[in-house]
Amino acid sequence: YLMLKQLVQKRNHIFQYFQTFLSKRWFTSVMTKLCAIDFETANASSLSACAVGVSVMEDGVLTENWSTLIKPPKKHDEFSFHNIMVHGITKNMVDNAPTFDEVYSKLMELMDGAVLCAHNAEFDMKVLQSLCLYYHLPVPQKDYFCTVRLSRSALPQLERHRLNVVAEHFEIDLNHHDASSDA
Repeated sequence: YLMLKQLVQKRNHIFQYFQTFLSKRWFTSVMTKLCAIDFETANASSLSACAVGVSVMEDGVLTENWSTLIKPPKKHDEFSFHNIMVHGITKNMVDNAPTFDEVYSKLMELMDGAVLCAHNAEFDMKVLQSLCLYYHLPVPQKDYFCTVRLSRSALPQLERHRLNVVAEHFEIDLNHHDASSDA
């Protein structure tokens, strides 16, 4: 409990730090709901999502942290050795997992009214768009920003801006490449 409380306090501090930076640079109004999203993929295909994680912060408070494994669609469900080494997810682990179209409504519920963000947002937004198009689902039209780009601007003293490096800078425990933790 104490560790969770400490993590939430650190995330609130980071959220306020970046919110102040963002409001000065990109947004004219104060952001009240932020939704961080992270996909893990089975291979290089943007249709091969095998996990998704979402964290929602409202008014600087973490209100939800949700994740699930996803069964990639056929012809996109081969797991590359490299990707398995990165995130540890195997084909057997997703055999009984829901498909993206089965978790879509939960994602839309979490993203409702939020500005989206992701570390390397181009990748995650491409995965989201590709899966929506594949399953003939509406592609969410959301404002979003990339926390890699943001960290480069806000934290120029860091040599690298990988998620694990930024998390370490803010003293946040991170299980890197776990979709829930990365979000």
